[in-house]
Amino acid sequence: MRGKRAALNVGVLGAGMIGDVHVDRIRKDGRAEVTWIAARTEKTLRRKRRSLSIPNATLDYHEVLADPTVGAVVIAGPPHTHLEMTLAALDARKHILIEKPMVVSRAQMAQVLRAVHRHPDQVVLECSCRHARLQPKFRMVKDVIESGVIGEVYHVAHAHLTRSTFLEYNPRGTWSLQRSEAGGGPFFDWGVYDLSFHLGVLADRPQLQRVEAFMRSGLKVPSSRSSPSEIEEHGVAHLHFDGGLSYDYERGAGVHMERPNETRIYGTRGGLRFGFCSWDAPIIEVFSVAQGRARHAIRRVSMRGHGDDNLQLTRHFLDCVLNGARPLMSVDRAAKHLDILLKIYEAAGVGTAA
Repeated sequence: MRGKRAALNVGVLGAGMIGDVHVDRIRKDGRAEVTWIAARTEKTLRRKRRSLSIPNATLDYHEVLADPTVGAVVIAGPPHTHLEMTLAALDARKHILIEKPMVVSRAQMAQVLRAVHRHPDQVVLECSCRHARLQPKFRMVKDVIESGVIGEVYHVAHAHLTRSTFLEYNPRGTWSLQRSEAGGGPFFDWGVYDLSFHLGVLADRPQLQRVEAFMRSGLKVPSSRSSPSEIEEHGVAHLHFDGGLSYDYERGAGVHMERPNETRIYGTRGGLRFGFCSWDAPIIEVFSVAQGRARHAIRRVSMRGHGDDNLQLTRHFLDCVLNGARPLMSVDRAAKHLDILLKIYEAAGVGTAA
């Protein structure tokens, strides 16, 4: 920042594609300065230090944590690196923005929860509120449900299928093919957002009772034969929650089918249909009954002032650190969603990372 002292110095632990995004959005927000970046290879470190003009760079992220001028860190490495970095950052008394998925196994999740509970004064925000709770569609859908216009919600259905995979989105992310490093495939990658949105609009009340699921892999051969895929590419889960709520859930990346991102919410007096992402059409379809007649209305969602999801995430994190805002995705809530995803894998007979 030029001519003005930043309110917070931040270190970014992870110099991949998403690390670049965090650096850019922190700079756009303007309240914090990225003073450190940590990478895993010397080649990446030199390239990122030059391209991003960050004053300090290291191959050892402990150097970032040892700097007393750093108040917060972004944990932006591959998922299997998150546990060690999170525990070390908590011990170093840094506030944390941790990328999703938070960790890759239930055992790691328990370690993070214990550590976070030992440091109640530190902000720890998990990133799965990014495409869900921080954008206008979430607030509109939640308001419609709470208004009672569709009655009691008894069923949610969500599906999204693509022929492309994470590796085509991020060609350097070969770790995404390894279950031990990524945790899983599209269910792990996008499931945290799906549950963040769909359980959030129901005020986070539903409690999972049982799961049936299947998963299929080997549908798409990765372009790099040296990195064979260990993850699922397609799956369907039937989730049963307390109170009679059911949730039919289909995800696929690398599947031989395409299906646009769509959520349907069924109530006893009406229903909703929409694509929940901010880049989907900015409309919510409302099906209801009034005076004995079926109604179909389209509510337009104003995205004015939203910017982009990553900028909103950065703003929310800095609001939490600097202004005492309540994190919209706490570690405890993220752990609940991760536990549901792990149960989907278990129900499908697919092992997860140890």
